Amino acid sequence: IADRKRFEETGQELAELLDEEKLSGVPVLIFANKQDLLTAAPASEIAEGLNLHTIRDRIWQIQACSALTGEGIQEGINWLCKNVNSKKK
Repeated sequence: IADRKRFEETGQELAELLDEEKLSGVPVLIFANKQDLLTAAPASEIAEGLNLHTIRDRIWQIQACSALTGEGIQEGINWLCKNVNSKKK
């Protein structure tokens, strides 16, 4: 999310998605893309902007990455594969 003004809106959309009964307990992976750019928000700022710290009913991960260079993509996919079957109750 290059536009920091959209953090709040995006966070609200994410919260609505996570309230869906069908998604109960499903792990959440957020890719913080464009980390190759100097203007990119760091993963910690994105996590704060999306209020990820308030998610208590499932595990989540924010993965810094760059789709351009591929950096961080494999780490995120590995985390997802490891955790997709571990729904938190």
